[in-house]
Amino acid sequence: MNYIYKTLFLAAMLAFVACDDSSSASGEDDSCTEAAAVACPATLEPNTICDARDGKVYKVTTIGTQTWMAENLNYFSCKIKNGSWCYDGKESNCDTYGRLYTWTVMMGVDDSFLKKYANLPGTQRGICPEGFHVPGDDEWHTLFETGALEDEEMGFNVLYAGRYYFNSFRELGSDVYFWTSLEDKSEYGGPRNAENWSVSDIFGVGGGSSFKDDGLSVRCVKD
Repeated sequence: MNYIYKTLFLAAMLAFVACDDSSSASGEDDSCTEAAAVACPATLEPNTICDARDGKVYKVTTIGTQTWMAENLNYFSCKIKNGSWCYDGKESNCDTYGRLYTWTVMMGVDDSFLKKYANLPGTQRGICPEGFHVPGDDEWHTLFETGALEDEEMGFNVLYAGRYYFNSFRELGSDVYFWTSLEDKSEYGGPRNAENWSVSDIFGVGGGSSFKDDGLSVRCVKD
Protein backbone atom coordinates (compact mmCIF):
# COMPACT_ATOMS: atom_id res chain seq x y z
CA MET A 1 0.00 0.00 0.00
CA ASN A 2 1.61 3.24 -1.08
CA TYR A 3 0.05 5.80 1.25
CA ILE A 4 -3.10 7.16 2.83
CA TYR A 5 -4.16 10.68 2.05
CA LYS A 6 -6.61 12.75 4.01
CA THR A 7 -8.84 15.26 2.21
CA LEU A 8 -8.52 18.50 4.12
CA PHE A 9 -11.07 21.27 3.82
CA LEU A 10 -9.17 24.55 4.12
CA ALA A 11 -10.68 27.62 5.70
CA ALA A 12 -11.70 29.07 2.35
CA MET A 13 -13.54 25.87 1.47
CA LEU A 14 -15.24 25.76 4.85
CA ALA A 15 -16.32 29.36 4.46
CA PHE A 16 -18.06 28.46 1.24
CA VAL A 17 -21.70 27.61 1.91
CA ALA A 18 -22.33 24.36 0.10
CA CYS A 19 -25.49 24.10 -1.95
CA ASP A 20 -27.84 21.25 -1.19
CA ASP A 21 -26.95 19.12 -4.20
CA SER A 22 -29.95 16.96 -3.39
CA SER A 23 -32.28 19.70 -4.65
CA SER A 24 -30.25 20.86 -7.62
CA ALA A 25 -30.49 20.03 -11.30
CA SER A 26 -28.55 16.90 -12.23
CA GLY A 27 -29.80 16.00 -15.67
CA GLU A 28 -32.52 13.67 -14.38
CA ASP A 29 -36.25 14.16 -14.83
CA ASP A 30 -38.02 15.53 -11.73
CA SER A 31 -40.99 13.22 -12.32
CA CYS A 32 -40.89 9.80 -10.70
CA THR A 33 -42.76 6.54 -11.14
CA GLU A 34 -41.97 3.56 -8.97
CA ALA A 35 -40.69 0.57 -10.90
CA ALA A 36 -42.80 -2.57 -10.99
CA ALA A 37 -41.95 -5.03 -8.24
CA VAL A 38 -39.48 -7.73 -9.27
CA ALA A 39 -39.14 -10.94 -7.28
CA CYS A 40 -35.77 -12.41 -6.41
CA PRO A 41 -34.76 -15.52 -8.37
CA ALA A 42 -35.78 -18.81 -6.81
CA THR A 43 -32.14 -19.91 -6.95
CA LEU A 44 -29.11 -17.66 -6.66
CA GLU A 45 -25.65 -18.23 -8.09
CA PRO A 46 -22.88 -18.82 -5.52
CA ASN A 47 -21.45 -15.63 -4.00
CA THR A 48 -24.48 -13.52 -4.86
CA ILE A 49 -27.30 -11.94 -2.88
CA CYS A 50 -30.66 -10.54 -3.93
CA ASP A 51 -32.14 -7.31 -2.65
CA ALA A 52 -35.76 -8.23 -1.93
CA ARG A 53 -36.85 -4.61 -2.36
CA ASP A 54 -36.27 -4.57 -6.12
CA GLY A 55 -35.01 -8.01 -7.13
CA LYS A 56 -31.51 -6.79 -8.01
CA VAL A 57 -28.78 -9.39 -7.65
CA TYR A 58 -25.30 -8.38 -6.44
CA LYS A 59 -22.03 -10.25 -6.32
CA VAL A 60 -20.45 -10.56 -2.88
CA THR A 61 -16.93 -11.47 -1.80
CA THR A 62 -15.46 -12.65 1.48
CA ILE A 63 -12.16 -10.99 2.37
CA GLY A 64 -10.67 -12.08 5.65
CA THR A 65 -13.47 -12.00 8.24
CA GLN A 66 -15.68 -9.63 6.23
CA THR A 67 -18.19 -10.24 3.45
CA TRP A 68 -18.63 -7.24 1.15
CA MET A 69 -20.81 -6.46 -1.80
CA ALA A 70 -18.55 -6.67 -4.85
CA GLU A 71 -20.62 -4.05 -6.69
CA ASN A 72 -21.77 -0.53 -5.85
CA LEU A 73 -25.33 -0.30 -4.58
CA ASN A 74 -27.96 0.56 -7.18
CA TYR A 75 -31.15 0.83 -5.16
CA PHE A 76 -33.74 3.48 -6.03
CA SER A 77 -37.20 4.54 -4.95
CA CYS A 78 -39.11 7.76 -5.52
CA LYS A 79 -38.65 8.61 -1.84
CA ILE A 80 -34.94 9.19 -2.44
CA LYS A 81 -35.05 10.74 -5.91
CA ASN A 82 -33.77 14.11 -4.66
CA GLY A 83 -30.77 12.58 -2.93
CA SER A 84 -29.47 10.04 -5.41
CA TRP A 85 -28.25 10.16 -8.98
CA CYS A 86 -27.03 8.22 -11.96
CA TYR A 87 -23.80 9.77 -13.23
CA ASP A 88 -24.73 12.34 -15.92
CA GLY A 89 -28.38 11.33 -15.43
CA LYS A 90 -27.83 8.18 -17.48
CA GLU A 91 -29.41 4.94 -16.29
CA SER A 92 -26.68 2.99 -18.06
CA ASN A 93 -24.14 4.49 -15.64
CA CYS A 94 -26.22 3.28 -12.68
CA ASP A 95 -26.28 -0.18 -14.23
CA THR A 96 -22.48 -0.19 -14.52
CA TYR A 97 -21.30 1.87 -11.55
CA GLY A 98 -24.25 1.97 -9.14
CA ARG A 99 -26.03 5.07 -7.91
CA LEU A 100 -24.53 8.05 -6.11
CA TYR A 101 -26.16 8.94 -2.78
CA THR A 102 -26.08 11.73 -0.25
CA TRP A 103 -25.02 10.67 3.23
CA THR A 104 -28.49 11.28 4.67
CA VAL A 105 -30.22 9.18 2.01
CA MET A 106 -27.68 6.40 2.54
CA MET A 107 -28.20 6.47 6.30
CA GLY A 108 -31.99 6.76 6.03
CA VAL A 109 -32.23 9.97 8.05
CA ASP A 110 -33.94 13.31 7.49
CA ASP A 111 -32.19 15.90 5.32
CA SER A 112 -32.02 18.24 8.30
CA PHE A 113 -28.93 16.20 9.22
CA LEU A 114 -27.13 17.53 6.16
CA LYS A 115 -26.28 20.51 8.37
CA LYS A 116 -26.15 19.02 11.86
CA TYR A 117 -24.81 15.92 13.55
CA ALA A 118 -27.06 12.86 13.55
CA ASN A 119 -24.96 11.03 16.17
CA LEU A 120 -26.37 7.66 15.16
CA PRO A 121 -25.50 4.84 17.57
CA GLY A 122 -23.92 1.51 16.64
CA THR A 123 -24.30 -0.31 13.34
CA GLN A 124 -26.79 1.16 10.87
CA ARG A 125 -28.43 -0.73 8.00
CA GLY A 126 -29.28 2.51 6.22
CA ILE A 127 -30.06 1.92 2.56
CA CYS A 128 -28.35 -1.48 2.40
CA PRO A 129 -30.14 -4.75 1.61
CA GLU A 130 -31.40 -6.85 4.51
CA GLY A 131 -28.55 -8.62 6.29
CA PHE A 132 -26.03 -5.94 5.33
CA HIS A 133 -25.18 -2.53 6.77
CA VAL A 134 -23.36 0.71 6.00
CA PRO A 135 -19.69 0.15 6.90
CA GLY A 136 -18.06 2.23 9.57
CA ASP A 137 -14.62 3.74 9.18
CA ASP A 138 -13.10 0.90 11.20
CA GLU A 139 -14.56 -1.68 8.80
CA TRP A 140 -13.09 0.18 5.84
CA HIS A 141 -9.75 0.33 7.60
CA THR A 142 -9.84 -3.43 8.16
CA LEU A 143 -10.49 -3.91 4.44
CA PHE A 144 -7.72 -1.46 3.56
CA GLU A 145 -5.21 -3.43 5.60
CA THR A 146 -5.89 -6.58 3.55
CA GLY A 147 -4.79 -4.80 0.36
CA ALA A 148 -8.09 -5.60 -1.36
CA LEU A 149 -8.66 -2.00 -2.47
CA GLU A 150 -5.61 -2.26 -4.70
CA ASP A 151 -5.46 -5.98 -5.49
CA GLU A 152 -8.26 -6.82 -7.92
CA GLU A 153 -7.61 -10.53 -7.52
CA MET A 154 -9.06 -10.34 -4.01
CA GLY A 155 -12.49 -9.74 -5.49
CA PHE A 156 -13.57 -6.37 -4.11
CA ASN A 157 -13.96 -5.10 -7.68
CA VAL A 158 -13.36 -1.35 -7.46
CA LEU A 159 -15.69 0.52 -9.82
CA TYR A 160 -14.57 4.08 -10.60
CA ALA A 161 -17.98 5.71 -10.31
CA GLY A 162 -16.86 9.33 -9.86
CA ARG A 163 -19.01 11.56 -7.66
CA TYR A 164 -21.67 14.28 -7.67
CA TYR A 165 -19.94 17.31 -6.18
CA PHE A 166 -20.97 21.00 -6.11
CA ASN A 167 -23.74 20.48 -8.67
CA SER A 168 -21.65 18.60 -11.22
CA PHE A 169 -20.57 15.06 -12.01
CA ARG A 170 -16.83 14.48 -11.86
CA GLU A 171 -14.09 11.85 -12.13
CA LEU A 172 -15.96 8.95 -13.74
CA GLY A 173 -13.46 6.27 -14.70
CA SER A 174 -10.62 7.60 -12.53
CA ASP A 175 -11.90 7.89 -8.94
CA VAL A 176 -14.49 6.40 -6.62
CA TYR A 177 -15.58 7.69 -3.21
CA PHE A 178 -17.30 5.37 -0.72
CA TRP A 179 -19.31 6.72 2.18
CA THR A 180 -18.76 5.51 5.73
CA SER A 181 -21.39 5.72 8.45
CA LEU A 182 -19.14 8.05 10.46
CA GLU A 183 -19.65 11.79 10.65
CA ASP A 184 -16.46 13.87 10.53
CA LYS A 185 -15.80 15.43 13.92
CA SER A 186 -12.15 16.21 13.27
CA GLU A 187 -10.78 19.77 13.31
CA TYR A 188 -11.22 19.88 9.52
CA GLY A 189 -14.73 18.45 9.60
CA GLY A 190 -17.98 19.63 11.11
CA PRO A 191 -21.70 18.81 11.11
CA ARG A 192 -21.91 19.16 7.31
CA ASN A 193 -19.25 16.50 6.74
CA ALA A 194 -18.97 12.72 6.87
CA GLU A 195 -15.99 10.46 6.31
CA ASN A 196 -15.28 8.49 3.17
CA TRP A 197 -12.74 6.13 1.66
CA SER A 198 -11.61 6.63 -1.90
CA VAL A 199 -9.61 4.92 -4.60
CA SER A 200 -7.94 7.06 -7.27
CA ASP A 201 -5.75 6.12 -10.21
CA ILE A 202 -3.60 9.17 -9.32
CA PHE A 203 -3.66 9.42 -5.51
CA GLY A 204 -4.11 5.76 -4.57
CA VAL A 205 -6.23 4.67 -1.62
CA GLY A 206 -7.12 6.82 1.35
CA GLY A 207 -9.59 8.18 3.84
CA GLY A 208 -11.14 11.60 3.52
CA SER A 209 -14.13 13.80 4.22
CA SER A 210 -16.99 15.07 2.06
CA PHE A 211 -19.98 17.31 2.43
CA LYS A 212 -22.98 15.17 3.31
CA ASP A 213 -24.90 16.41 0.27
CA ASP A 214 -22.24 15.14 -2.14
CA GLY A 215 -23.24 12.10 -4.17
CA LEU A 216 -20.89 9.19 -3.41
CA SER A 217 -20.98 5.44 -3.89
CA VAL A 218 -22.19 2.91 -1.33
CA ARG A 219 -20.74 -0.52 -0.60
CA CYS A 220 -22.47 -2.59 2.04
CA VAL A 221 -20.88 -5.16 4.36
CA LYS A 222 -22.55 -8.20 5.85
CA ASP A 223 -23.86 -8.07 9.42
